[in-house]
This record gives sequence, structure tokens and C-alpha cells, in this order.
Amino acid sequence: MKNDTSRTKFLLLGAAVLLAVLIAGCTGSPSGPAATQATTPATTAPTSATTAPATTVTTIVPTVQVTATLLNQTNVSVTIQDFAFSPQYVTISTGTTVTWTNLDPTPHQVINNPTGTAGLGQLFRSSPLETGQSFSYTFTSTGMFPYHCNIHPNMVGKFQVV
Repeated sequence: MKNDTSRTKFLLLGAAVLLAVLIAGCTGSPSGPAATQATTPATTAPTSATTAPATTVTTIVPTVQVTATLLNQTNVSVTIQDFAFSPQYVTISTGTTVTWTNLDPTPHQVINNPTGTAGLGQLFRSSPLETGQSFSYTFTSTGMFPYHCNIHPNMVGKFQVV
């Protein structure tokens, strides 16, 4: 009978502990993965156990317009690098010689737009410039002289000659 009493006490104690654990799990503040899931903001990156949907990110890089006023200089240098002219917009005096030098590994060609405010036709056109090659032109009249790369038309620049 003593064994039966001890066994009953042991079973009652085990049942009480199990009941206490179950009650604590249902009424207290959540813990474990359910708590993390319930309190984690939606902006948190997914864990390795979940798969995030594919997202396309579009990066817009603004075009930087480099402007320079280089009056009373006889020689002005323009570099061609990273598919851009630098400086891009320049004010110079008549008689100034401009030299474009290609620093890109890609060929570029410098050509003026014949619709500039000077009302003149095509004044200059380089051959395709390989890496390290240069092309020069001396501006002898006043006006606005836009130009571009004939190979990459999105590359543009402009000289204002005063």
C-alpha cells in the first residue's frame, strides 16, 4: 500500500507540474519562435528558413554636370572618362584650343552639333579616339558649341565661347 501511495503522489505531482507548464504557456507573455514572429516588424529581413520574393531594384544615377569657366586661357583640357566629358560645360575665350583626351578603355569620338547658337555647320569631328589618344580644336568665333560622342550619343558637352 505504501508503494501505491508514493506512486499516486508522484503521478499527482507530475500532473500538477505538467498542468502548470501548460497554463503558463497559454497565459503568460509569449516566448520562443511565436514571440519573435508576433513582435517582429514586417520590415525585418527574412531568415534563412524563409524565402523572400524576388525584388527588382532600379538605381537612378543622376548625371553630374561639371561646369567650368576658363577665360583667358590658351589651352583647355577635357578628359573622357567613365563615359563622360569633364568638365562637361565650359566657358572659354575665343582663340582657346581645347584638347579632348580619352582615358576610357572604350573608343570615343568627339563631334560638334551643327545646330549651335553660332549658326555654323559642323566645325570639328575627331576620328575614333582609342585609350590615351587626343583630339584638339581651336575656337575662333563666339557662340554656343554643343558636342557629343558620335559612338555614345548620350555623352554630351558644351562650350560657350565669349
